[in-house]
Amino acid sequence: MSDPKKAFHFGLIGNFATTDEIRGGRQFFDGVPNGIVPNYIPSTNGSNPLLEIYPISHSKLNIPTIYDNVQIEPEVALECDIKYHNGSVLYINPRRFTAYNDASIHRLSSTKTSQNKNWGRDSKGIATKWFDIDRFDQNSSFGNYNLVSFIKRGSIIEQYSIDTPIANYNMLYQNLVEWIVKQIKTQRDSLALEQISNLIEESKQPDKFIINIGTTLYTSVGDRTFLRDGDEVFVVLYDRKKYRGDSIKAYLLAYKTRNINYDGMIILYQTAYLEEE
Repeated sequence: MSDPKKAFHFGLIGNFATTDEIRGGRQFFDGVPNGIVPNYIPSTNGSNPLLEIYPISHSKLNIPTIYDNVQIEPEVALECDIKYHNGSVLYINPRRFTAYNDASIHRLSSTKTSQNKNWGRDSKGIATKWFDIDRFDQNSSFGNYNLVSFIKRGSIIEQYSIDTPIANYNMLYQNLVEWIVKQIKTQRDSLALEQISNLIEESKQPDKFIINIGTTLYTSVGDRTFLRDGDEVFVVLYDRKKYRGDSIKAYLLAYKTRNINYDGMIILYQTAYLEEE
């Protein structure tokens, strides 16, 4: 793609991807997302100094202090072409997808949700490998992939999030695209959210968006585990027609140590570090 620092980066909150069992029994996941949260804006006017810091890393994850609780949030990111009409977003066309870590920090002092999403450099993760989207609908190969994450602490690797088909996002495909376009036009500044249309205008209407479309649910490990210095993080997208879910952990144990063909798999690998040191 073109320079990712020239793209507008944002995520959706409240758009969960869940397992079939959970979708059948917990209907509160059936609503629309709660809003759009900016992660990075390619603006240099200084009006949003934190959001103008590029937070994306392919290999590192920043823990600001020992008092900050940072969690992995595995997501799918879409690279999208954007069309405008009369200064407004007319259409969003997803072109590629990859694994994304929308890591979150838990600070009671934060007011905007975005303050818990972008806390400076290396506060987000995105893989270097992308898969093309042949078509963004129910018949797309996009729906063949699962999303899962792991944490490695010392010599122990544990599953951090529930292994989930990405076709199980609550809102997806054309419904998702239409909702995002509408939300960009209608979302106003509030206690927790920003007015997205103004940020796009400040960024001079970039022709690319990178959108992380929602998270999966945690395992019991993910629920109780905050990142420490030296932890290794894996966010994995894999084609379930080529891999079994119970084999993914073995592939990660061999990651970067053996010559293995990872065809049909994307691995985002990050090492957490404590910035204050």
